Amino acid sequence: MLGQVKQQILLVDDEPEILLALEDLLSDQFVVLTAQSGRDALELMNQRDEIAVVVTDQRMPKMQGDELVAHIQEQHAAQRILVTGYADLGAVVRAVNDGQIFAYVTKPWNEDDLRMKVAKAAEQFRLSRELAAEKRLLDDLMNNSPDGIYFKDHELKFIRANKTVAAWLGKDVDALVGKKLSELMDSSDEARLIEEQEKESLRSNKAILDLVRQEGKGQAVRWFSETKAPVRGLEDTRVGLIGISRDVSRQRELEQQLLQSQKMEAMGKLAGGVAHDFNNLLMVIQAYGEMLRDGVPDEEVRRDHAEQMLKAVDRAAGLTKQLLTFSRKGPSRVTQVNVNDVITDVVKMLRRLLPGTIELRTTLMQRQEMVRADATRLEQVIMNLVINARDAMPAGGLIAIRTESAVIGADSAGASCRFVRISIQDNGTGMSHEVRERIFEPFFSTKEVGKGTGLGLSTVYGIVRQLDGDIVVESELGKGTRFIVDIPCAARKEDSTPPRRTSKRPSRGSETILLVEDDDDVRRIADRILKKHGYTVLSAGCPEDAQRMCKEHEGVIDLLLTDVSMPQMDGVTLAEQLVQLRPQMHVLYMSGYVAEDSKREELGRQECNYIEKPFGPDGLLTAVRQALSSD
Repeated sequence: MLGQVKQQILLVDDEPEILLALEDLLSDQFVVLTAQSGRDALELMNQRDEIAVVVTDQRMPKMQGDELVAHIQEQHAAQRILVTGYADLGAVVRAVNDGQIFAYVTKPWNEDDLRMKVAKAAEQFRLSRELAAEKRLLDDLMNNSPDGIYFKDHELKFIRANKTVAAWLGKDVDALVGKKLSELMDSSDEARLIEEQEKESLRSNKAILDLVRQEGKGQAVRWFSETKAPVRGLEDTRVGLIGISRDVSRQRELEQQLLQSQKMEAMGKLAGGVAHDFNNLLMVIQAYGEMLRDGVPDEEVRRDHAEQMLKAVDRAAGLTKQLLTFSRKGPSRVTQVNVNDVITDVVKMLRRLLPGTIELRTTLMQRQEMVRADATRLEQVIMNLVINARDAMPAGGLIAIRTESAVIGADSAGASCRFVRISIQDNGTGMSHEVRERIFEPFFSTKEVGKGTGLGLSTVYGIVRQLDGDIVVESELGKGTRFIVDIPCAARKEDSTPPRRTSKRPSRGSETILLVEDDDDVRRIADRILKKHGYTVLSAGCPEDAQRMCKEHEGVIDLLLTDVSMPQMDGVTLAEQLVQLRPQMHVLYMSGYVAEDSKREELGRQECNYIEKPFGPDGLLTAVRQALSSD
């Protein structure tokens, strides 16, 4: 086993024979260094900071022993022992009174007494060094910790606290010492409540673990998680407590954002479910309404009644479409879209959402530019930006929507890149640079809790980027805001505007159709329409029945017409299974609501045949004919 490392001591005397005698006496226990003058001793001390004890003679030329120990005390941690004769006891007394020496030895010295005093001085040096190291470690721990750490005495006055605690209280560290929390906080009631909890901890000798508390009000509110425990003294008495406090405001904010997001997700699912059922009802009304209209001559008033009913169905379908946009459950259908037409349609609804104090003005370009987009998603962009502008003008104002062509940069072949630019400008409150930098971050909102999700503009940003477009914001406080959206133009095609509703009936058919729809009323009216126009219909109310019919039917099945959202199995999965049994069978999906994100994405990716509910006889027959004619 290795022995303990010997400590270093310094012997100082101007007489060599005295130094030799002291060295012989102490070299067994210590590493002995020697110096014959005060100046030599100080130089040696400056070179070696591990010297534990200095034993010096009092009476030396040029620098007396008491003067030397005074210099050493100022600059070094070594313990000092003064060796003196009786004639010099006055200097020793002064050195003792000034705390300059650990002990003194009179000449002639007692060897055992000298060894004992040097050993005690060396032990004192070791303990003081260890204590200093522990203190330095504690200082580093406290001052480098992001958590607040503090000690209080039994009267709950701060004994010590780190910079984090001081910063939270808006004070200097030294200003906390000797003060209670109730003397430092603006809210004395809040501080007294904290101190009552701490008193109870001291009385019961029980720690306070992970106590989460709120501090401040309004925008300045902060949340802290605190753990406190009583501290015991040498005689097992409670002398105070230690506390560790962590600012968990950001964590609480994230928790609230998660709850808000979950709430919005639940609302979205509810809205999507309502839209699904409502679309089925509208489809039945629309189908029978078109039958009634087509059975009445043009000049009869009953035909106008039917037309008014069908217009109401259109408006109701528009409402369900907005519900699906909110819930993001509508299947993505990327087509060539006329931006002016989308804005014209959405503005009609927006005028109903805006108060009378806000004017909505549109300036649309003459050139009919097309972009490749999902019209519903593009509507969502316009709606969110206009609603954001509305919220920035509580006292009213002007919202201006403008479209124009723009040429931005060039592609890899050097051809200019054409864009449709949509700008939405308001003269509201505007925003600061700090807010503008974060405006598209998910969950970032300047509104009060419950009045905004922080998802609107981040959703806008995501949609625009999916369209290979760009969005920028220009704003200053008090000068309003302007959002600029640039979307690449699509290659021009012939007019892609959907045909208006007409009473002209599509051609009849003779093919066999497997109809799968879980809603009895929808299945009944679809079956009736198809049979009336020459089709043979195999009608199934669930995927299980459809699978059985597909296997048992001996003839050809030309088309699978299936709802997408059904309880037992979704239509996409059903179609995949049935097409394996009948590879030549065409597929036509119908739905106004797709519950699963993966199925929506799959419908959006595939060049599949799809008809959106609600639809009437004309729409159904046209879609069936197109599906049967597809490759």
